[in-house]
Amino acid sequence: MHLSRRDLMKSASALTAAVSAVEFGLVAPVYAEDKFTVASTGGSWQEGVRQAFVEAPGLEAKYKSPIAFSGQIESVAVAKILAQPDNPPYSVTSHGDPEAILLADKDCLRSFDDSVLPNYNNLYTAAKIPPRAGLRAWYGSIVMLVWGLTYNTKEAAKPATWQDMWNPKYKGRVGVPAYGWYGMMFLHQINRMLGGDEHDVSRGLAAIADLVKKNEAVLLENADQTVTAFQREDIVIGPFFNGRTLGLQEKGVPVDIVYPPQSTTLGAGFVILKATKFPEMANALVNASFTPEYQLIMSKRLRYPPANKTAVLPPDMAAMAITEKQLENTVRLDWVTINASRGENLEKWNKQVLGG
Repeated sequence: MHLSRRDLMKSASALTAAVSAVEFGLVAPVYAEDKFTVASTGGSWQEGVRQAFVEAPGLEAKYKSPIAFSGQIESVAVAKILAQPDNPPYSVTSHGDPEAILLADKDCLRSFDDSVLPNYNNLYTAAKIPPRAGLRAWYGSIVMLVWGLTYNTKEAAKPATWQDMWNPKYKGRVGVPAYGWYGMMFLHQINRMLGGDEHDVSRGLAAIADLVKKNEAVLLENADQTVTAFQREDIVIGPFFNGRTLGLQEKGVPVDIVYPPQSTTLGAGFVILKATKFPEMANALVNASFTPEYQLIMSKRLRYPPANKTAVLPPDMAAMAITEKQLENTVRLDWVTINASRGENLEKWNKQVLGG
């Protein structure tokens, strides 16, 4: 499905309104966690979560309780949680670093139980976020994600920097993530590439607005839409994830990925809502998500390497391993500063990038 610029503007505006309503106390509680509910991005990611961390460990049978799934982009789930932190709509939610840190700093989360720690302690250091906001062990990634620059090897030259996306020969065939997906992260990557920092994104906004308006970049709402765009060659270059790119290669799509300076590592893990009615089940699911054999199920399905360093990739999965050399250009963004201005920067994005 192709979402138009107007569709994306409506989606982004709705999220802005929701977050603003939360901040001003205008949202009445309308959601209830009436059963154990797992929130994550939908589509193939949600199906991977279901297979690897719910069905494989047999959680429903073990706890004799049905498990519900709720699919939406992470920022929408955050807005719903912030609207009623004491009566959350979910039990656990899957997030990258920025949303996880935002929820922690808003006192919406709880630490993991001791039962989770043996597997948690075996995660790579880069896969964990240190204690914060009174939380001890509270977040860890289930796989290792790297956000680099994916390109069609037949239609595009191997890129040397992010600036290759602005090459006029790719006009109309460049992919750009929507702000509510990973556009916010992309904005800060480009802004830092141009010498800016997390406090002032004016350089990045101007550059991306130029990319969208002059080079007619295609705005993409989620990972599945980006996969389809590369398969159809609607786009031939754009930021994307390591695992998704490998998955495209295995389907015969002529793509590869490079990691120019300002590429980003990002977590993808579950957090437990502080007020969940099902803390035992929540910790059991989180523990399953850190268990090597279950992470390998997710890795096999979505082609990202596991975050548990004791997991052993079989020969047919060796290509997904990430090397130290590939990580040399990656950076960790200042998500605390980014979160403080995310609403303001979304409004600027809507006006400069999506506006006429």
